[in-house]
Amino acid sequence: MAIRSAAIVPQQRRRLRLARHRSDLVLAGLDLAVMTVVLATIVDTVAGAVAGALVVALAVELSGNYRSLLTLSVLNDIPRLGATSLVGALAIEFARGGDDTIGELLLMATGIFVALSCTRAVYYATIRRHRRHSPEARRRTIIVGGGEVAAELLDSIREFPELGLEPVAVIDADPLLGGGRLPVPVLDRPLNEVVTELDVHTVIVAFRHSPDSSLVSPLRQCDELDCEIFIVPRLYEFVHLSSDMDRIHTIPLIRVRRHIYRTWYWKTKRLFDITVAGGALLLLSPLLALIAVSVAVSDPKSSILFRQVRVGRGGREFMLYKFRSMRSVTAEHSDTDWHPEDRIDPIGRLLRISSLDELPQLWNVVRGDMALVGPRPERPHFVEQFARSVPSYQDRHRVPVGLTGWAAIHGLRGDTNIGDRALYDNFYIQNWSVWLDVKILLLTARAVLRGTGS
Repeated sequence: MAIRSAAIVPQQRRRLRLARHRSDLVLAGLDLAVMTVVLATIVDTVAGAVAGALVVALAVELSGNYRSLLTLSVLNDIPRLGATSLVGALAIEFARGGDDTIGELLLMATGIFVALSCTRAVYYATIRRHRRHSPEARRRTIIVGGGEVAAELLDSIREFPELGLEPVAVIDADPLLGGGRLPVPVLDRPLNEVVTELDVHTVIVAFRHSPDSSLVSPLRQCDELDCEIFIVPRLYEFVHLSSDMDRIHTIPLIRVRRHIYRTWYWKTKRLFDITVAGGALLLLSPLLALIAVSVAVSDPKSSILFRQVRVGRGGREFMLYKFRSMRSVTAEHSDTDWHPEDRIDPIGRLLRISSLDELPQLWNVVRGDMALVGPRPERPHFVEQFARSVPSYQDRHRVPVGLTGWAAIHGLRGDTNIGDRALYDNFYIQNWSVWLDVKILLLTARAVLRGTGS
């Protein structure tokens, strides 16, 4: 079977890093302008109208209604717009002192709802028309899997150009339909290479001969590439289309949640880490000094701090700091000894039970080597071993390593199953949220206070 190579020259714009916005900034700007005009008839000042418009726009963003969509329909948005309008009106009313009657509050919510709906009706119609008549307005798209579903997707994309997609290739080593029955080139190459070289905007994962598990790591390798990923669900004829999904004609698409690097609140994670870790170092400085003296007294000939090379985000190595809790050995022995329990001294045992030996890693957090929450860092020797033997172990290095983590608070530290650790770490990455970080920190504090470790 012949696999055709792509005869498509990508445009010379290799925007690999988060350049295309996942939120529709044009629509957000239109909402701000229209809402300012609407609210100016309700509130007393222009500044109040602008502030109210910003509140409504924030509520719309948090509800997901600025997400860039394939199928554009204001009717699909109406349920969430209704709820968002009421929330926005309540927030504005609270800021104004809450003197209005229920009728006036409902009138404000109705005005906001009508304005948001009318703006979308006009905007969506304009975008659909632009997509139909201008190929440049469509997203370069590849489909993973060369079967009947891929053919149906390609037919629908061609029939409905208002979806804004432009197929450029299918990726499949053994397409079910055969390379000659698909209207675009069929490639057998790594997914991330194709996304990069063909400047792909959208990846749609259909069905292939190979097991689905073989696609997990290739898809994760696209985390920082500038593309959107959708998955056609198994038994999609029975799948209910939820508000968080999209569709191509009658085929539902699950949007892969990849916004960990793309949202403004991910960027606040670093600011939060610096603030908390720096504050903790200052607040705990008397305790740190007391521990340092205790460690020095326990073994005057050894150093107070234990330094060891660990592997961080993207496989980069850094120097990790801990209070010394074991008798000193050569660096080579320390870097390759998986069971060092026999070397722990009495002071070190107390430090380990209370997790106080980990406190110097707050400095690693301030420096940017680590985050407060993330996969725990491992030594290069073992990272190399585990990467060869444990599925998806390398995928846990997609984010900064952490002082504590989802795996750690579930008891997966020390001499525990490495495969389970990788599963828990990758679960954390895929489901990251501000609240998940807060939850892990609270559970870590509870574990430390109970003396069970983190």
